[in-house]
Amino acid sequence: MNQTEFTVSAPGKVILFGEHAVIYGKRAVAAAVDLRTSAHLLPTADGIIALILPDLNFEKTWTITDLTTISESIKSAAGDHPMGDEYFSRTNWTQKISGLENEDEVVQKAVLVFWYLLIRIFHSGRHLTSLKLTVKSEFPVCVGLGSSGAYCVCVAAALLQAAHIIPAPSTRLPDNDSFTWKDDHLTIIKSWAHSAESLIHNGSSGLDVTVSTFGGIASYQKGQPVSMLHNTSDVQVILVNSKVERGAGDMVQKVRRRLDEDPVGTNEIFDEIDDISSKAVEALKSRNDSHELLSDLCGKCNERLKQLGVGHAKSDQICDLLARFGIVAKITGAGGGGCVFGFIEPGSSSAVLADIEEELKKIECELWQPTLGGPGAIGRMGHLRSFDLINKC
Repeated sequence: MNQTEFTVSAPGKVILFGEHAVIYGKRAVAAAVDLRTSAHLLPTADGIIALILPDLNFEKTWTITDLTTISESIKSAAGDHPMGDEYFSRTNWTQKISGLENEDEVVQKAVLVFWYLLIRIFHSGRHLTSLKLTVKSEFPVCVGLGSSGAYCVCVAAALLQAAHIIPAPSTRLPDNDSFTWKDDHLTIIKSWAHSAESLIHNGSSGLDVTVSTFGGIASYQKGQPVSMLHNTSDVQVILVNSKVERGAGDMVQKVRRRLDEDPVGTNEIFDEIDDISSKAVEALKSRNDSHELLSDLCGKCNERLKQLGVGHAKSDQICDLLARFGIVAKITGAGGGGCVFGFIEPGSSSAVLADIEEELKKIECELWQPTLGGPGAIGRMGHLRSFDLINKC
C-alpha cells in the first residue's frame, strides 16, 4: 500500500436537463460545479482502519481483523458466486460492522460505500494495511448536488490509489498545483464509484459519478459513451438550496411507481424531457447567445418534472420568487425539495443578485453562484488547498 499521505477531491454537479428520464435511457445534460468534496488518506502502522466524517459528526475505527472477518463472511454467503451487490446490502452488512445500529441512514450509507470498496479491493487480492480516511464537503447532502456521487468518487479514488490499482495522478491541471488521472484510470474510478453508489441509490443512472469523475459539461445517455461538450456557450447560473432534504432513492422509486401505474403517459413525459435535453445540447454547443432558449427549455423541463410528481411547494416558491427577477428556474436533481437553478444573463448586475439573495434569505434559502464545467477528480500528495479551506470552516 502507498505509504504517503495524499488528498483527492471531486466536484458536485448540477443536472441541467434530463432528471429521472436518464434512468430510462433518455439523454441528460449535467455540469460539474466548483463545490467540492475532499478525502484525505493517511496510511498508518497501528492495525486500525479509521473513517472520519466531520460533516456528519461521525468517527469510527475498526481493525484489519474486522476487515478480514467481514470479508470472509461475505465470501461465505456468496458461495460459489462472485461477490455481488446482493450479498452486501446496507441492512445486512453495515449493521454487522459493530456500533452502527443507532446511526442515521446517511451515516450508514457512507459507511457502506467505504466498506464495500475496501472489501472489493481485499477480494481483488491487493494488500491492505491500516489507514485513516477523512472526508469533508463544501456542500450539504440530500439537496440534489451529487453529494453521494462526489463522496463515492473520492473514496474510490483514494482507496484505489492506496492499493496501487491505479497510480497517482500525473496529468497537471492549468492551476499548476493539482493533477488528475489519465482517462483509462478515471474510467476505473468511475466504474468502482458507480458500483458503490448503486448500493445506496437503487437504480442510479451513473450520471453523478460520471460528471464528478470527469468534470466539465457532459451529455449522458445510459449505455452510450459520455459526450463531453467542449467550447460551450458562456452560461452562468444561480443555484438555490431550498434546505428541504430528501432521499434521491425515494424520488426515483416514486417515478418508478408512476411508470408502473401509467406507462404510456410516463414514457411520453420521458420522451419530451429527452427532446428538451437534445435541444439544450445544441444550444450549449452553438457558441451563440443561448440564454433565452436555455431559459425557455428550463421552464418546460421543470413542468415535466412536476408532472412526474417530484416537485415540492418550496421549490415552487423559489421559482416564483426568481421569476419576479426575470429568471426561469427549475428543479435540479431528484426533486422533492433540494436545489433549484436558473440561467442568468452574463454580466448580470451584482446589485440585482444581492437583492435576490436578500429575498431568498427571507424564506430561509441559500444562494450560490457556482462556476460550471470545472475539473473532475483531482489529487495531490499531502493536502489539497480545498481540504485545508474546508477544515477551517
